[in-house]
Amino acid sequence: MKKSKSWIALFVLSLTLVAVIAGCGTTAGADDIGKTRTANDLEMTVTHVETLNSKNDKMQLAKIDFEITNVGSDEAGVGAGDFVVETKDGKKREVDGMHANNFGDAIAAGKMLRGSGYYEVPAGEQDVTVIYKPVNGKADQKATWTITLPEK
Repeated sequence: MKKSKSWIALFVLSLTLVAVIAGCGTTAGADDIGKTRTANDLEMTVTHVETLNSKNDKMQLAKIDFEITNVGSDEAGVGAGDFVVETKDGKKREVDGMHANNFGDAIAAGKMLRGSGYYEVPAGEQDVTVIYKPVNGKADQKATWTITLPEK
């Protein structure tokens, strides 16, 4: 009987050790890239993030790729201006309006839009929160993603 209790204790200890090691080794677990959020009849996914040089040496551009599907029954407008990036200092960075490649369009019911938004954040910033905060529409429905910006 003592032998079987030892094996059970060893098994439980082994499982605990594996869980602790697995938890410590995954720092990207909080990264929401690829996760879909829904608000205002839109299914929105941050599909890719890239860090680019900015004209300002103290800043960098976060290029965030989105995939948005209109799951509602009416046409819906959405664009890069409907998203803000919150940095660790609590400041909300709006879309870089000087960048010509920011996305925005009307999406028919059941259709999808893919595009990129460009947001200027402090150089070296790593962990940010992307917030869907529609310019026009229901401001009470928001969605957030926590992402880690890659190094340039």
